Amino acid sequence: MKITIRLMLLFGFACGAPAFAEEKPLWEYGIGMAGLYHPHYLGADQQEGYALPLPYFTYRGKVFRADRGGMRGRIYESENFHLRLSISGSLPVNSDDSDAREGMDDLDVMLEVGPTLQYKLFESDRHQWRLDIPIRGGFTFGGTPFYHQGWTANPRIYHETDIGPWIVTSTLGPVFSDKRYHGYVYNVAEPFVTADRAFYQASSGYTATRFSTGLRRRFGDYFIGARLSYYNLNGAANEDSPLVKQDDYFGVNFVVAWVFGESERKVREAD
Repeated sequence: MKITIRLMLLFGFACGAPAFAEEKPLWEYGIGMAGLYHPHYLGADQQEGYALPLPYFTYRGKVFRADRGGMRGRIYESENFHLRLSISGSLPVNSDDSDAREGMDDLDVMLEVGPTLQYKLFESDRHQWRLDIPIRGGFTFGGTPFYHQGWTANPRIYHETDIGPWIVTSTLGPVFSDKRYHGYVYNVAEPFVTADRAFYQASSGYTATRFSTGLRRRFGDYFIGARLSYYNLNGAANEDSPLVKQDDYFGVNFVVAWVFGESERKVREAD
């Protein structure tokens, strides 16, 4: 269940809505296969891979949207500014499967929710440059459902280009998080101190730098998308935590889907 939630969120990152306007159904449904290969958490030196089938649903309402661009709400729009509600998330970690966290509490699935301010820097028929500033609160689903675990932000430059049948997107920017958010991952309390794992209390500040690039293509009722992400933790506020074992890593997401149902009503979309 937790992995399915995460894959459904990644489904939105692997694909995205095109920058040009066109008529599309108000809603669509189908089925897809999504997968990912990522470290257990930022700084971990062990990875995990998943591939699962999942339902696909798109809704293109005026306020709320759930589509290949992710789940989001349109709060405010002008010619160059957009304010949206966006959703992200992270994997649960079973500490029995992690050498660095052996004997510690598990990390629950985390849902991140918050506003994203978007400012259009440049747009043409084939290119779009944008500044995105998402600020999200993290909420875990463990013993206490929807428990607040702090705040994180990832101001970044976004670029999208149309190269024939393929759409290519890239983002680059730093990640910052508060003490509570960092502490959930990097704190080592006294009961969990070992000869190889010292006591540690996390601090707020710089988390990492993230670069991602992805491509997608629609083939009639089918589409395929993939995304490669790179994180670098050099100079991070908590790189001295005994749980940080690796300063950089790559992650991969992919998705394929078959859309076999749609509404008769059409809407004109331009993201």
